[in-house]
Amino acid sequence: MRPFLSICLATALFALAPAKADAAVPKLDKVAIVDVQRCLMETKQGRSAKNDLERTFAKGQAKLEAKAKKLETRFRDLQAKASMLSEAELMKRQQELMRSQAELEQLSMELQEEVANKEALLTEKIYKKVAAIVKQVALEEDVQVVLVRSELTVLYATPKLDLTNRVIVRYDKQHAK
Repeated sequence: MRPFLSICLATALFALAPAKADAAVPKLDKVAIVDVQRCLMETKQGRSAKNDLERTFAKGQAKLEAKAKKLETRFRDLQAKASMLSEAELMKRQQELMRSQAELEQLSMELQEEVANKEALLTEKIYKKVAAIVKQVALEEDVQVVLVRSELTVLYATPKLDLTNRVIVRYDKQHAK
């Protein structure tokens, strides 16, 4: 008999809980969305950062390609002369080529890391400014919640709710170089 009483009491309390919880939650009158990725890519600073990253990568890539070409030339040269070299000299040159190959791979990883770090810093810098502008726009337009638009978070929203263009325009006005 006691477990039955506990279940009844728990059911009664559970039934009353939603009414109290609903009263404490404010009604959302205005919700908006912002496509942060578009803000990062379409603001003047975002486009400038993207161009800077592309230049950094292209410059590093050119150096890597030049070193790779030299390494390939050395490899072909060794193949052509292999039959004329002593076994000790052949081994020595093969080890030098392997060392050069490892250095090339290390340089490639360093370039990727450099570009990734630079991208992260630039993105974070712009993101913080975008977040501040989103807050300004939301306060001005009495928006209670601003969601980040992405395929994973917002499946559908009417275009009227999208603040992205206003944020980009204001960003460019406030943060012009």
